[in-house]
Amino acid sequence: MGKGGEAPPSFIVSDENKELLSGKSYAATKLAPEDAWMATLDHEKFREDVHAIGKALGAEQGPKDVAHLTKIVWWSRLCQYVGFATMWTCVNPISIFLLSVGTLTRWTIIGHHVCHGGFDKCDKSKRYNRFTFGVGSLWRRSVDWLDWMLVEAWNVEHNQLHHYHLGEIADPDLVEFNMDYLRTLDAPMALKYAAVAFMSVTWKWWYYAPNTFKQLKANERRRAGLPPLEGFLSRVLGPYFVQRFVLMPLPVLLALGFPAYRTACANLFLAELMTNFHSFVVIATNHAGFDLYRFDKHCKPRSSTFYLRQVISSANFDCGTDLIDFMHGFLNYQVEHHLWPDLSMKSYQKAQPMIQALCKKHNVPYIKENVFKRLWLLTKVMVGTDSMRKYPNKYEYAPDIVADEPAAAH
Repeated sequence: MGKGGEAPPSFIVSDENKELLSGKSYAATKLAPEDAWMATLDHEKFREDVHAIGKALGAEQGPKDVAHLTKIVWWSRLCQYVGFATMWTCVNPISIFLLSVGTLTRWTIIGHHVCHGGFDKCDKSKRYNRFTFGVGSLWRRSVDWLDWMLVEAWNVEHNQLHHYHLGEIADPDLVEFNMDYLRTLDAPMALKYAAVAFMSVTWKWWYYAPNTFKQLKANERRRAGLPPLEGFLSRVLGPYFVQRFVLMPLPVLLALGFPAYRTACANLFLAELMTNFHSFVVIATNHAGFDLYRFDKHCKPRSSTFYLRQVISSANFDCGTDLIDFMHGFLNYQVEHHLWPDLSMKSYQKAQPMIQALCKKHNVPYIKENVFKRLWLLTKVMVGTDSMRKYPNKYEYAPDIVADEPAAAH
């Protein structure tokens, strides 16, 4: 018997007792067959094993990790440069695709991993340091990572709230909770699917830009009493809009005239729709599906329960080469990234087979599937035909749970 709880009682699944089984309720007292591993998990041994791998990976980071980042940065820039150079010719899928991928990878690979501190210790130049990257001034933001959201706001919403409340109500990216209005909407299913399709190509505008800024202002208000949502248009949306749709195509207008300028703007706009969809596919799918868990209680950071939650509430995608990983925004190592947010992409490539083997050793579920399969599972959660599994409170590891602190709503 492990340290995770009691041995599961024997029972027969029937219509009468199925609601008592784990997965449907936090108050469940019986484990469903797929949750039997909870009763025998040695939490402390699991934590020790995860910690040991992370410590070894961190110690190995150095110039090779920075060189790998530099290569990825140039791939991202090349996509943007070729897209900009060809966007005036005609409305075409090549320019749109390259502009889209360049924008996506600047966010999901470069900005994301740098802001987590993945290169703080190994980048001696301090060029890619979390405390200076994209923050402090509009110039720094423009040079490092200019998008529809503030870097400071992303750091609060994603790095703090999402990573340290994963799968809880306090997680601002808990899809099932955020989509409750659509899940419970009395409408034809076709209309719900259409709503998901629309959301997928616009979500940076209606979700990430306002929500990250809201969390930033809430954090500032708690610290210094600043008013909420002040400067949303001028600070958040305005700079990127001016840079992307005014300054970038301006040389085309001056050199080639209005028809070429109009074509360039059309390509830029379509690229924004594509990068919205691309980012939706590789981001929103990370933590949603009928086979992933959500939680009722808050746990201590870097505890055994914390590490367990990063695994069983995350899904990996196909991985293995830099090109495959680049097209997934390096978010296909979601399990490993959540275990150690402050490591490099190269470290996640090394860690993936080790963590998969470790989970097999401990009988902990480890999800690794094609991203489009995960997109379908995400969609089913969004429209309400599927629900995430609820981790039973009875089988939480008590030493890790924060007393009297529920996973409060955001």
